[in-house]
Amino acid sequence: ANIIKQFRLLLGRSLNEAVRGKAAIVIKLVQQVSLGLIYGGIYHLGNNQASIQDRVGLLSLIAIGAANMGIAGTIRSFPKEKTIVSGELASNLYKTLPYFLAKAIAEIPLIGFFNTVFGCIVYRLTGLQRGKFRTFLGIVSLHSIASEAAGLLIGACSPSSDVALAIFPAVIVLNIIFDGKNISEENTPKILRWIPKLGLVRWGFEGMVINEFEGLEFGTSGPRRGPVAKNGHEALDRFGFADRQISQVIKAQLAITGVCWFLSYLGLAATRQRFVTMELPSTTDNETESEKPKQQ
Repeated sequence: ANIIKQFRLLLGRSLNEAVRGKAAIVIKLVQQVSLGLIYGGIYHLGNNQASIQDRVGLLSLIAIGAANMGIAGTIRSFPKEKTIVSGELASNLYKTLPYFLAKAIAEIPLIGFFNTVFGCIVYRLTGLQRGKFRTFLGIVSLHSIASEAAGLLIGACSPSSDVALAIFPAVIVLNIIFDGKNISEENTPKILRWIPKLGLVRWGFEGMVINEFEGLEFGTSGPRRGPVAKNGHEALDRFGFADRQISQVIKAQLAITGVCWFLSYLGLAATRQRFVTMELPSTTDNETESEKPKQQ
């Protein structure tokens, strides 16, 4: 079969595997609904000065949660399938590239479904800005896809599920530290300044913050948290996001996804198990073995 047919068949198999795991789908659905209800029960956003900090805190939690679930959902995909898949690859049933692309793309429909369920609940209950829901949903979905791509990369380069799970906490902690608000870019050690540019949480959080604060007006009464910000632009300037645009966030998320997919493919191709093809014994070898007892 040519590579297109291989991809089509493998994509069908991967989609069937994703849908067949009904227990996992139900668990993830319950997680998304529960998180949406928890956030909706705690956060009730207004337009006073205190709501600025509340919005930033809520969007930061959403970005961290989406990254955590995205990576955890795919980090064990390749290690647990390597035993079977490596044998199929060694038998030349299909190539590594169509298998990897099918596996990566098969995750996208469920990502969209889960994010839509979560977004509908949390957006309505918390009172995020009206008219920005579609952009919010798109940013969260891209953020989840990029996070799942990072999980695929870790799993593809790890020899076992235990190694992949051992790397997982360190990746999450680094992403939280360099999320755009926990440490300023100026105070980041020079040797580590490349990490925020690849930060999953950073770009997801930044995109949601820009989308939410653009066009908002805040009252000056009530409790204050820092300097007064009369509108969303001044609030963004407080966090250093005033000169950023959503298009930059989308480009960064797409770039991270593409790089993770490419490196995952290379890692999968480099770490796959090698099998020696066993050959049937020749006729002369059988005759020689049968004659030995007679000679003795």
